[in-house]
Amino acid sequence: MQGAILLAKENKELRAANEKQKQKRTRSRKHIPAEEGLSVQEASQLITELVEVDKAPPSPSRRSPSPALQPHR
Repeated sequence: MQGAILLAKENKELRAANEKQKQKRTRSRKHIPAEEGLSVQEASQLITELVEVDKAPPSPSRRSPSPALQPHR
């Protein structure tokens, strides 16, 4: 009986750890392209633009990315 309880507890802990790993793998790993440092306001603006672009439905006549999203030269 105790062995079954221990196995059930271990199984529950392993499932929780597996779920945590799944969530970690599905997190966004996008990087903001910038060679120089960004101010908080610039970073915030770039993040909002990226989120809006991701949420927008794809269209065949999509424009090129805004100048703020292109790397500085």
